[in-house]
Amino acid sequence: MKKIAIIAFVGLLPLSAVYAQQDSTLNRTVVVENEYNPTVMDASKINVLPRVEEPAVVKKGIEYATALRPVAAWNYEEMFPIVREWEWEKAKRGYVRVGAGNYGNVDFKAGYIWDITKGDRLNVATSLDGMNGTLKDAIDNDWKSRFYSSSFNIGYRHSFRNMDLNLGGGFHSRVFNYMLSPISSISGENDKQHHTLGDFYVGLSSTDEMMPLQFTVQTGFQYFKQKYPAISDENSTEKIIHTAGDVWGKLSDIQRVGIKFEMDNLFYSDDLMKDYTSLGLNPYYAIDEDSWRLHLGAHVDWMTGNDSGIDVAPDIRAEYIFSDSYILYLNAQGGRQVNDYRMLSRISPYWGTEQQLDATYVPFDATLGFKASPVSGLWFNIFGGYQIRKHELFCTLVPAGQFVYTGFVQDKGKIGYGGAEVKYGYKDYFDASVKGTYYGWTTDSDDDMIVAMKPEMELNFKVDAKLMDGLKLRLGYDYVKRKGEDVDPVSNLSVGATYELLKDISIFVDVNNLLNKQYYYEGGYPAEKLNVLGGLTFRF
Repeated sequence: MKKIAIIAFVGLLPLSAVYAQQDSTLNRTVVVENEYNPTVMDASKINVLPRVEEPAVVKKGIEYATALRPVAAWNYEEMFPIVREWEWEKAKRGYVRVGAGNYGNVDFKAGYIWDITKGDRLNVATSLDGMNGTLKDAIDNDWKSRFYSSSFNIGYRHSFRNMDLNLGGGFHSRVFNYMLSPISSISGENDKQHHTLGDFYVGLSSTDEMMPLQFTVQTGFQYFKQKYPAISDENSTEKIIHTAGDVWGKLSDIQRVGIKFEMDNLFYSDDLMKDYTSLGLNPYYAIDEDSWRLHLGAHVDWMTGNDSGIDVAPDIRAEYIFSDSYILYLNAQGGRQVNDYRMLSRISPYWGTEQQLDATYVPFDATLGFKASPVSGLWFNIFGGYQIRKHELFCTLVPAGQFVYTGFVQDKGKIGYGGAEVKYGYKDYFDASVKGTYYGWTTDSDDDMIVAMKPEMELNFKVDAKLMDGLKLRLGYDYVKRKGEDVDPVSNLSVGATYELLKDISIFVDVNNLLNKQYYYEGGYPAEKLNVLGGLTFRF
């Protein structure tokens, strides 16, 4: 990325700031499976706004996620260059993965699921990821980068006669260094940064479908401490009490009515940040017929503090099914996402802010699409839509004395998007997918600089093939063209292989950035050039 990525954006800081995430109710809602199966988002997909579901080729009842941020969602979610993806073998209880590569990359993950009794389950997981190597900073100087992330998570479930009790928590630590400013003369010994995260939760969910009302409710505590921040001499701490739930009942076999709620109480140690509360209500009605499905609801969000007041957004999903495997769908949704420290860190670990960020609010996000599966194993999806985002987040690199950090600029964003996706799979021997999406960004300020790091076009290609028993190959390509003319596009060609040496023991190798391109992620920090990671996995 050119020098403009640091200098030209500095004058934009008087604008307010926000981040580009979706409605918190949707974003924080996950479905908990019995086995631990985390998925880490690829950094090039962080900017993708529409999330279009794959087609359901079999007529069945609508399944709305009701679980509320158990272990996997409460733990901090790193970006792909920091923490690599790992898979859990569902048939096994234990998993260990150890890997290493160039750029000083290390990759260790381990977990175990223990069924103590028929009604008691305990799962634990730990990880260590990191790198220590020389990268090119935003103005093409050598930067001795280091980043290490470690975590430990635990979850417990007890099944009563009519409900489940869920308890859990985790600890997460990240130590890394900022990029030095071009005007800095200090050594790398004084550019350290440390994030400490912790959380715990308790939840109850009904399991008896004969009860007139079903429910799931969860509350917990989250902690984030930023030590040695680049723009302050004092440590900054954020504490959140998060409560969420869903209560619903069946009007008939095909009709359901309910209300979801979510509340965040945020407390800060920094005098620049004000404590505030965000409350969201989501009443809804759903009906499932043989040839059509409908979900009617609304998001009613209230907030104290910055940008206080009440906002309303739709929550509508409609599908018309014909010929069993052809679906015409329309979604019109929206909602609020608070700007807590964890969310900012998902965009860039090198973030900093000298003012409190307003919450992002999406009053309107509509998608019209058509998805189909004309033959077995093949499906395609064509979609287009339009989205309005109040207080959208735009990233910029900011020199601040000794360091360079990722800053945020806020403005109202309007995005038209459209694309297509095709997938094909043949048993467990071959799976391939290709997806392309185009985005048209406009802002109230009409300043092209603030949207420079936003995606204009994205292309993703992936192939998984089983060549013989025990040997699997992977090929992928991710391309993201940015709005800024002087911003290098993301261009990552990758290959990988896994070979089963013995039963439950496999070796793996992954090669990323085969084209040896120099590019930068949305937050402004650089990607590794050609890099290799290899290691061993053991399931037990």
